Amino acid sequence: MSGVPYPMWLAYLKLVWSYCGAQPRSVLDVCCGTGRLSRMLAAEGYEVAGVDLSEGMILEARRRAAEEGLEVRYEVSDAAEFRLGATFDTAFSFFDSLNYITQPERLRLAFERVAEHLVAGGWFLFDLNTAYAFEKRMFDQKETRADAPVRYLWKGAWDPQTRLCTVTMDFEAEGKQFREVHVQRAHSPDEVERFLHESGFDRVEVFDAYTLGPPRRGSDRIHVLARRRAGSG
Repeated sequence: MSGVPYPMWLAYLKLVWSYCGAQPRSVLDVCCGTGRLSRMLAAEGYEVAGVDLSEGMILEARRRAAEEGLEVRYEVSDAAEFRLGATFDTAFSFFDSLNYITQPERLRLAFERVAEHLVAGGWFLFDLNTAYAFEKRMFDQKETRADAPVRYLWKGAWDPQTRLCTVTMDFEAEGKQFREVHVQRAHSPDEVERFLHESGFDRVEVFDAYTLGPPRRGSDRIHVLARRRAGSG
């Protein structure tokens, strides 16, 4: 994770806020992981909460927030089921987290949960890997140098019928070997927009990743911006 460009992600989030006229004081981080972005926002004075399905990641997020002297509310919950009893000015979900929701109905439910936690007119920004990324086998990666602290070999299998990509990841670090299997779904742009509208959002825009321009034919990642409809919920 040391190579993940968190400062650039934060700058892009703020760029989109400026683009849509958002001036949030409270922010919800959906699928927050260990909370790096939410802590960066909290350090700037935003009121922040984060939810994630992984108890281990939430425990680490809480530990790091306490270590840094930051007040961030972190809760363990599924993106399709969380209920915090609070609303926020804006929400975001980065690092293709929503691709890991592999059932379309669960994705729609996740959008409903986010809408319930936004004030009327609040904005939700999230990213998605596209079918193009899976078709072009962009998850086939390796690091096999003898002096690399972590060596790995990733192989992806794309099924165009189910729109699922299964990535088998073999790792070797500190003399130990282990395997992870990740499954992501390439949600179609049409269903994403339809689910958003059904879940209480009105204005929906789609960008080529980390830009304010439209997706290209070869976009491997997109960002989607949606506004919570006034009077929904």
